Amino acid sequence: MPTTARGLVFPAPGEVALETFEVPDPGRHQVLLRTTRSLVSAGTEVSGLLGGGAAPGRFPVRPGYSSVGVVVAAGAGVRGLAPGDRVLSGGRHASHVLLDVDPEAAAEGADARDRPAGRAPARGAGGAVPVPAGVGDDAAAFAVLGAVALHGFRKVAFQPGESCAVVGLGVVGQLLVQLARAAGARPVVGIDLVASRLERARTSGAHAVVDASGLDAAGVEAAVLALTAGRGADVGFEATRTPQAFPALMRLAALGGRVVVVGSIHATAELRLFDDLQRKELTLIGAWQPRAPLAPHPYARWTQTANRALFLEQVRHGALAVDHLISHRARPEDAPALYAEMAAGPGDWLGVVLVWDGAAPA
Repeated sequence: MPTTARGLVFPAPGEVALETFEVPDPGRHQVLLRTTRSLVSAGTEVSGLLGGGAAPGRFPVRPGYSSVGVVVAAGAGVRGLAPGDRVLSGGRHASHVLLDVDPEAAAEGADARDRPAGRAPARGAGGAVPVPAGVGDDAAAFAVLGAVALHGFRKVAFQPGESCAVVGLGVVGQLLVQLARAAGARPVVGIDLVASRLERARTSGAHAVVDASGLDAAGVEAAVLALTAGRGADVGFEATRTPQAFPALMRLAALGGRVVVVGSIHATAELRLFDDLQRKELTLIGAWQPRAPLAPHPYARWTQTANRALFLEQVRHGALAVDHLISHRARPEDAPALYAEMAAGPGDWLGVVLVWDGAAPA
């Protein structure tokens, strides 16, 4: 029998609502998940809410792609998953998700605007990752954004002792701080406008932080130069959704530095090409996690699934920490107010976890 479910939807620019829909029983290569937690990916989702993103101007949008749930039912052809298993998926913000786990499923998932109301993107066997014992649902919900950070991090081969600057200390930026510190980067410098995020970056392992709220690009550059003995950042990660941060990051990069764009910037930026790119011989690198392979290959080991599974294992072993990144645990009914706060710009919000299983948010 179909399952009645609830989910978030952006019916029009700036509007957030809860809709009710029917989810059919799982087919042969599908599983039905009852969601316990989902994590808001603020950069991508706020861009979609405001009419931007990968497919600008198309509504309705059904947001979300980092969800944890329990298998309720599995199709006859599903192997390795059974009712009762906890699973991380690319499911939307909804109480129930029908997930394709057919290895022959379409390699490219449907865009959030094209996706049927109850369906997660088709991601083959990689659409579902078992959550290991010892990792709570709140923490597991960070694994998709954790894979975003890992995908960007793999674009540079850190040498121990290289300096690193992370511009934008949202969830992905905080995780990049932890990864850079673990790789031996020194110093790791976190840069943001919000005091609470700077404080969390220290907990994440940043050796130093720069409060950019009262500084122009030259001031941020001077602060990073002072922290790196005048060299600048050997590696810089851009982890915002604003175009203003990217030119500033190029200015503070070291001679021969690498700049990796991990954030969702759906805008244009003005660059000083000779001074900040050519003369400094920078390497600019784009990183977009959906480009990570779906199927493993001897020369492309780190699939989307593998990165998500690795992140969960790192959390289980204490190598990565996410509890201090949770700023809100809220019910789906609170979503309109939370999205309005996020759309207003950087603030005291960070990791926004939606609680779907009836438990009272802390």
